[in-house]
Amino acid sequence: MNLFDQVSEDIKDAMRNKEKIRLEALRGMKKEFIEAKTAKGAHDELSDETAIQILQKMAKQRRDSADIYQTQGRPELAEKELEEVAVIEKYLPKQLTQDELDTKITEI
Repeated sequence: MNLFDQVSEDIKDAMRNKEKIRLEALRGMKKEFIEAKTAKGAHDELSDETAIQILQKMAKQRRDSADIYQTQGRPELAEKELEEVAVIEKYLPKQLTQDELDTKITEI
């Protein structure tokens, strides 16, 4: 199952379980996926690689927004953004820790 289909199924689960933050994040992800699929030259296809790039961009945007909200004294909005980042990151590949990265570099 590709990421687009997985997100679509998870939206249904989030609606059944009444998970508001998760549902908002998933709907945002699906919106971005649909826009990428219907973009000029996409031929109504979305590869998992493209979907991962979109998710990375979305996570970065939300982290940046959370930082701005924190500096402006709006912790409740920052918390919401960070909760959405947590949902998005579940669909991204696991990132290497600094120690793992150093080990891989040494091996190479």
